[in-house]
Amino acid sequence: MTRTARWLDLIAYLLGRHSVSRAEIYRNVRGYLADPQGADDRERESARRKFERDKDELRTLGIKIETVQRPMAAGTEDQQGYRLKAGDFYLPYLEIEDGPVAERPYQGLQSISLTRQDLEVLDRGSSQLAQRAEFPLAKAAASARRKLAFDLPITPAHVERILAEPMSDETEGVLALLQDAVARHVAVRCRYYSIGRDVEEERELEPQGLYFNWGRWYCVATPRRSFEFRVFRVDRIKSADLIPLPEGQFYPNPKFSIRQFLGRSPWHMGEGEATPVRVRIRYPEYRWVMARGLGYPVSTADDREAELEFQVRDEPPFLRWLLTLRDRARVVSPNETAAALEAMRQEVAALYA
Repeated sequence: MTRTARWLDLIAYLLGRHSVSRAEIYRNVRGYLADPQGADDRERESARRKFERDKDELRTLGIKIETVQRPMAAGTEDQQGYRLKAGDFYLPYLEIEDGPVAERPYQGLQSISLTRQDLEVLDRGSSQLAQRAEFPLAKAAASARRKLAFDLPITPAHVERILAEPMSDETEGVLALLQDAVARHVAVRCRYYSIGRDVEEERELEPQGLYFNWGRWYCVATPRRSFEFRVFRVDRIKSADLIPLPEGQFYPNPKFSIRQFLGRSPWHMGEGEATPVRVRIRYPEYRWVMARGLGYPVSTADDREAELEFQVRDEPPFLRWLLTLRDRARVVSPNETAAALEAMRQEVAALYA
């Protein structure tokens, strides 16, 4: 595993506990010991050096991993333990003076109070800075706006501009209805536009869960009286209504877990069989694509470019993503996808003609 992944696992493990020994870290954090039970002295010494190096480097980055004494340790147990306080890791909560107090996952964190006038100035100023790509702190301003959006009551329109593709009034209503359906386990009757078949069809769905990915909302549902999970993009759902009780009541699928759908690329969503699409991507872009696990390497040419294969169910978002790679990406097969990408490039170029 990568060092970054090991660091994240270590941080997550420490945040969930008061203090832990080095042996507990080896057993529960991936990347230190392949076999904690059967490790020999050489492997344990290697794990010790790796942990000490990780700890020192994280401290250099400002992550305050403390070394503490473990008074309850006995016998051969480690006398020293390690902890990471939430207050030393997370930013303080932002609150509005005389405003509603949001639920706090970490009660011990400090808070910073702002007036509504402060919030308005921060909102307006950070928005303008985040939109200036040439400004050295534009990305920091965008990050600050995400913090504001989650902690403070910025209007839904502002949050939408920060995180999501704009939603129509109808889509906002559909999203609210689906949230209700998931909470109450009530089926939904709607019309859904299937982009793969280019048709709009009547559907009866049993919504299992909702999640937000790449700027859009998705609903994981099973067709009525079916056990097959499918992913539906919320903005393609029209004329949605709850099916009246008791007919509309359903039992949630015990095999459902929203985690198995998180992190998927937009072109993985949709119905039907996936189409394998091969793309040649030049260095260094192909390294970034492979590091994110977006495509599977097929071949490389002298480290200057690589041919990657993608499983595509929804072609338009895949083509839009390829556009961001500019002339560094070329579709090899199928020919229809290559032609569609060229057509999209021409359409975009025409906008600036």
